[in-house]
Amino acid sequence: MAKISDPLDKHDWNSQGYVVRWAERQEEREADRREPFRLMAETIRYDKEAPIKILDLGAGYGALTQFLLRQFPNATAVCQDGSKEMADLGRERMEHLGGRFSYALCDFGQRGWSKTLKEKFEAVVSAIAIHNVREAEIIQGIYQELFALVKPGGCFLNFDRMSPPLEKQMAWLREAGFENVKCFWNDGRRALFGGFVKQDD
Repeated sequence: MAKISDPLDKHDWNSQGYVVRWAERQEEREADRREPFRLMAETIRYDKEAPIKILDLGAGYGALTQFLLRQFPNATAVCQDGSKEMADLGRERMEHLGGRFSYALCDFGQRGWSKTLKEKFEAVVSAIAIHNVREAEIIQGIYQELFALVKPGGCFLNFDRMSPPLEKQMAWLREAGFENVKCFWNDGRRALFGGFVKQDD
């Protein structure tokens, strides 16, 4: 399998201490993510008051989930993550949103992960998460599996590093079945890109 080389990304998601320290470092970067997060909310093709369901892949402690639930005050979210420690931290940090979110623990790096989720969503989103699996074939498989989780008329939007290359990832989304695949934002290191599922006639 083709490896995505990134020696700086050696994570220990099962360590409570590591997860807490990692989250503290991420807080320093939140300001840099406001614009792509804002664009993500604007790209979701539903009225802001609609009671949509959102799936946040690799949600971590819930930074993106919190942002989107503020933008869509009647929405609910499922936060997928492979780390119990991260989910525990997210539940603590989003306690004020009680009743509007839940966590689904599964590893999207393992084929069949999507079977853990028993519903479909108007929007599937992800932020700085999917690249962590490192292997291009696994990333392509994630896109293939998540397509079935998006309702007709819904979307998948990914804010992430451009590794593998952006054009390759967008091609994988098209192959998975997404339409109108495009890049909505790009700062040279990271990009916001995604696509839509055809609306039922």
